[in-house]
Amino acid sequence: MTESVRFVHAADLHLDAPFKGVDATDARVREALVASTYEALDALVSVCIEHDADFLVVAGDVYNSSEKSLRAEFAFRDACVRLTDAGIAVFVACGNHDPASGRSAGLTMPHGVHVFSENEVERVLFEREGRPICALYGRSFRTAAEKANLAEGFERRAEDSLAIGVLHANVGGRVDHEPYAPCSLEDLRAAKMDYWALGHIHKPEVLSNDSAVAYSGCTQGLNPNESGLRGCQVVSLEPGSATAEFVPTSSVVWERVTVDAESLESIEDVVGALGSAVDEVARGASDRPVVLRIELVGRTDAHAALARSGVVQDLLADVRAASLERDPWVWVDRIVDGTRPAIDIETLRAGEDFAGDLVRLADVLLADERALLELVSSASGPVLAALDARDVPAVDPAALLERARDLAIDRLLAEEER
Repeated sequence: MTESVRFVHAADLHLDAPFKGVDATDARVREALVASTYEALDALVSVCIEHDADFLVVAGDVYNSSEKSLRAEFAFRDACVRLTDAGIAVFVACGNHDPASGRSAGLTMPHGVHVFSENEVERVLFEREGRPICALYGRSFRTAAEKANLAEGFERRAEDSLAIGVLHANVGGRVDHEPYAPCSLEDLRAAKMDYWALGHIHKPEVLSNDSAVAYSGCTQGLNPNESGLRGCQVVSLEPGSATAEFVPTSSVVWERVTVDAESLESIEDVVGALGSAVDEVARGASDRPVVLRIELVGRTDAHAALARSGVVQDLLADVRAASLERDPWVWVDRIVDGTRPAIDIETLRAGEDFAGDLVRLADVLLADERALLELVSSASGPVLAALDARDVPAVDPAALLERARDLAIDRLLAEEER
């Protein structure tokens, strides 16, 4: 009879992660964010039990820091007790946030929990009724900044009917992530695993269907850039076949939406569009609370009203109050006004008046990258220098100049209409 296993692949739990850069002034929002990584852990345990998993694989970063908090260690230990009491084994590889060299209270884990070695690739057998069913190969990070290609040490034994690789790694040299345990897809394929359970990239992603190489993503999004539902993969594995189902575990969902304001004529129209955006996001959150950022874009008649001092903040307060009355709530963290005046730049560019001169001057600067950088640096330098280095926003010189051009034209035309 062909043996098979069902297991849950998770990674990047980041227990006790802080949430920075969020205006969580409401107590419900603040408390939900603090509890979210722990609630995601509870949901992960429930997924394992409800799907009758043989074992759980965690591919790195159980904890958010090498200086683990005692609360986080107790939470993971208690989760493992629940799992092992249900007959579900747990296999863990340490990642860059929780390397083997990190500080630990040394809590005793229940029998059935295995942490892979940081010194070499370790092979562990999962057995059923005393018979070996599946081999798991894994290696932990010894230190946070692991720069070696750990994948090169993985090699499947010929006698393994099923084999799973477990690794926290940057596959393919992604420049937007730390280059820890860098390797290529070819390195992973060379190990001849039936399934690769990867961690480090927080977005769920299948890298290769033919050799079942996958990132499970994080169990709980940690910031506005990690939008959408996050969770784990429930994997069914048998010789020659691997199928995976994504199951959400996040207790709070981060979302970003863009609202096209081109057809909006008034602030009342803007309020309606913002409310519709909140409705749509709430419908897609699977009955979970949402932290939402909204950007208004497009050339619109409502731009002049939006550009007035305090208007966007008043809109934010109004939308927040209404959204928090929802069940579950939606917290609008930020509204960004990226709109522009409803003007015809091409017509203005052809004109012989001051507005035309302004457009053409901006065109000259936009065509001269060096001159543009010098202008923006001289104008913004004193302001940015006064900020804390961690709060300095990214500056797009061309976008900044175009916005300044449009704002000047908007005010110029408004003066002419008086």
